[in-house]
Amino acid sequence: MSSLIFNEGYKGSNLIFDKGVGSKIYLKKKSFIDLSNCAGSLLLGHNSKIFQNALKKYLKNKISIFAHPNIHAVNYSKNIKKIFPQFNKIIFCNSGSEAIIKSLRISRSINNKKYIVSVAGSWHGSVDKLLYHADKNFNPKKLSDGLSEVDKQNLKFIPYNDIERSKKILSKIRKNINCLIIEPIQGCLPIQNARSYLKFLEKFCKKNSIILIFDEMITGVRVENGSVHRRYKIRPDITTIGKAVSGGLPNGIIGVSNKLSRLINKKKIFFGGTFSGNSLSSFVGNETLKYFSKNKFIIKNLNKKSEYFQKSLNLYLEKNKIDAKVYRFDSILRIVFSKNIVFNRSQRDFFEKKNLNKIKKFRSFLLNKKIYYPTNGIIFFSNATSYGEINFVLKNFKLGLNNIFNKKIK
Repeated sequence: MSSLIFNEGYKGSNLIFDKGVGSKIYLKKKSFIDLSNCAGSLLLGHNSKIFQNALKKYLKNKISIFAHPNIHAVNYSKNIKKIFPQFNKIIFCNSGSEAIIKSLRISRSINNKKYIVSVAGSWHGSVDKLLYHADKNFNPKKLSDGLSEVDKQNLKFIPYNDIERSKKILSKIRKNINCLIIEPIQGCLPIQNARSYLKFLEKFCKKNSIILIFDEMITGVRVENGSVHRRYKIRPDITTIGKAVSGGLPNGIIGVSNKLSRLINKKKIFFGGTFSGNSLSSFVGNETLKYFSKNKFIIKNLNKKSEYFQKSLNLYLEKNKIDAKVYRFDSILRIVFSKNIVFNRSQRDFFEKKNLNKIKKFRSFLLNKKIYYPTNGIIFFSNATSYGEINFVLKNFKLGLNNIFNKKIK
């Protein structure tokens, strides 16, 4: 299908889906088990009853989209505060990328030092100042044309989950660091043992008056305790959330600490936007949060399903000596095409390069089996995904991996 759309995913693609129900997405009446669920936004699956009922209630009450303050954003903010008690103030945006842009604006207005430090492997959306990846020497390499050379010069990378090497890089520039931004649990490699590293970053930033930003777009609400920072008892200055927090509608939310709120009050920082805190996203998001608060088993069930998938597939991979391994943090899953244990994205990419063609063949194999495996490799099941469907996915993952690695089934 030809498309007028320039956005990623449309050019030259035949995968232009038209609807989604429960665990599945549809293309010309063909259904596919969705392993993306809107990049982790849909904890309840596509078109859940909660989502539909929220929309019906919104329309029945004749609520309109306001380009000015509305009670629905106020109510939503109160429920966000219950789940994220460290938020002293909240700023509504329209996307995760916008939330990061405004977080950097806050940081720059309060601390006018030179460098933004990003953690290699973290993804912060379509933000010019951060649209780079780290090379093997942790120098920034642009991911898009049209980026500023000044932004590149002002960006530094440190390795994820490597305290000693991070400390070495940070110590050299500590007096000139404006802020440090990180996905505390990275979608590209969701590992379990990053707590000590995150605590190190918190301590270093506090000691050197560096603003610490946690990008919890993926982990907010999805993980137990509601967030990584709450789970590990870390106090970032700024936290960004969205995706699952918003019930699947476009949204981005900034939560700022008490200390930072006081400093913001002394500054003139613009946070506006026509649809920022709009009544539709706020109303649906609030109804979703109320449901999660009353049904805490949802998160636990997702974790159990994800753990079942990880353990089952890893056992099979080890038994058949297949060069792959499943990593997991709660209900965030990623297959790495190497049986070597990896600790960060640089290592992951190094091992996966030799298997790029095999990965493409594997994705095509799954698509033929009516399973949509996202191109970024991050797997999110939803509450609508049944164990029967997970077993079907497992069966075809095994068959597909056997095919591309030329293994006989044991």
